[in-house]
Amino acid sequence: MGWVENGMLLLGLMVVCLSYLHYVRRTHDLRGVLLFWQRRMALTPGEFKLQRAGIVVLFVGILIRYLNLTLWG
Repeated sequence: MGWVENGMLLLGLMVVCLSYLHYVRRTHDLRGVLLFWQRRMALTPGEFKLQRAGIVVLFVGILIRYLNLTLWG
């Protein structure tokens, strides 16, 4: 089960990074990604959906890791 959680975490991180890479290529604004807490990024609907999908995959990976440690560990 450990490979599933690691795979989900890696896949989620890659999808989020892919959405940020798409944003940087489109706007040439790397500073907006580095200072994401300042709400400088204006994502397109496609980039936003890709980012949210990556966050959901990351959350599922964290949930699997938590369940693996508490219930099955």
